[in-house]
Amino acid sequence: QLQIKEFYMRIIPHRLYGFRVRPTTKIILHPPDRSVDYPAFTVDDGSQPPITVMCKERNVLVATFSRLLLTKIGGSESFKDKQEFFYRELLNYHGRKTGEVNLKIDRRKLLESSYQATMKTFYSSDWLKYFKITFKDEPGVDWGGLRREWFELLCKALFSHEAGLFSRFDADDPQALVHPNPRRPAHLKVKFYEFAGRIVGKCLYESAMGSTRRLNVKARFSRSFLAQLLGLRVSYRYFEIDDKDFYRSKIKFIEENDPEDLTLVFAEEEYDQQGRLEKLEELKPGGAQIPVTESNKKEYLDLLAQYRLATSVKQEIEAFVKGLNEIVPDSLLSVFDEYELELLMCGTGNISVTDFQKNHTVTHDMAPFRKTLEWFWTIVTSFTQEELARLVQFITGSSQLPPGGFAELSPQIQISYAPFTNALPTAHTCFNQLCLPSYSSFKEMQKKLLLAINEGSEGFGFA
Repeated sequence: QLQIKEFYMRIIPHRLYGFRVRPTTKIILHPPDRSVDYPAFTVDDGSQPPITVMCKERNVLVATFSRLLLTKIGGSESFKDKQEFFYRELLNYHGRKTGEVNLKIDRRKLLESSYQATMKTFYSSDWLKYFKITFKDEPGVDWGGLRREWFELLCKALFSHEAGLFSRFDADDPQALVHPNPRRPAHLKVKFYEFAGRIVGKCLYESAMGSTRRLNVKARFSRSFLAQLLGLRVSYRYFEIDDKDFYRSKIKFIEENDPEDLTLVFAEEEYDQQGRLEKLEELKPGGAQIPVTESNKKEYLDLLAQYRLATSVKQEIEAFVKGLNEIVPDSLLSVFDEYELELLMCGTGNISVTDFQKNHTVTHDMAPFRKTLEWFWTIVTSFTQEELARLVQFITGSSQLPPGGFAELSPQIQISYAPFTNALPTAHTCFNQLCLPSYSSFKEMQKKLLLAINEGSEGFGFA
């Protein structure tokens, strides 16, 4: 937290403002202005209301705060360093627990028997011990393989669209990201979200114990869900990645046009599965009588996102966070942004550059662009798995590929020419499109591509 206080009689503090610092937080230094007494700076992350501060010793204050901030996240902004810091601090918090616990699981009732074997009988310390799995009526002995199989099957039972606890906004799109399901079947109680949070926390603790025990969560979570695990407020910009059809059909149109002809109000209609109107949910008090106009449309879009992505699943997310924080303190997770949190929880997978080269399209075939493409593939071939995951995340919105790799992406990744020189590459996640400008040199392109995938929309910094 960044807190701004004033002091009465120089000793009694009074809190004026609090700002939760996150990896997208930017400190913007204002140019000199003779109309004000002191230099100013603004703190902004694109989600919380920005705050502008004037201070006589502005540069000293900003430099000191930035230094303390880096110390809090392990002394570095890179994901790898933050990941190592997280693992080290998590083990310092709990210690390296020894011992084993035996779980007997009914494969036919995997979710229910797993819940009964852990949530109903475990002490908190048991979650930190090594799990050994026995499947009911099966003779297998667990030397590590049954444990990994159980975690993978449990992830499907918890996080797949078909299981019902989480769902895709577009049920017909197998690549769509999953989000807590506000219309889950009646037998899937809220308690299973707390269990899911515990399982994710267990995976993170196991990964902290070392590479031989590492467990990755097999899921493709929505950005807005991951953001809320970090305590962040969602905005309408999350629709572009999380609910692409809704973004293209409604949000983008309202962004780019005057919405007054649409006769929208600050309310959302809810329909049942048969298409019958169930209720009209006001997005703000009296919202059903407030028309959406050009001047208030951004407020409307943000309230719409808050309702669809957060309020409608508030109970489910709170239960998940409760389970997760039983093992992983909230303060440790806050060093990551939502994109880094996905990498931390789900890993980078095994991304093949050869598969990428076989399964993409190019929209321009001009000679100068062919040189850009040649440089692009040379750079990408040298990427680590983390950098490849960042690139896939930058283009598609998720670091996780479908089971069939790049071939199963829909639409297929499209590489397009951008009519600029030496600019940062851009991406349109709705269309899985990467736009590459031309570059004056190979090194310039390499620098800009790495900057885009690592810091293009995230990262502490100054502007």
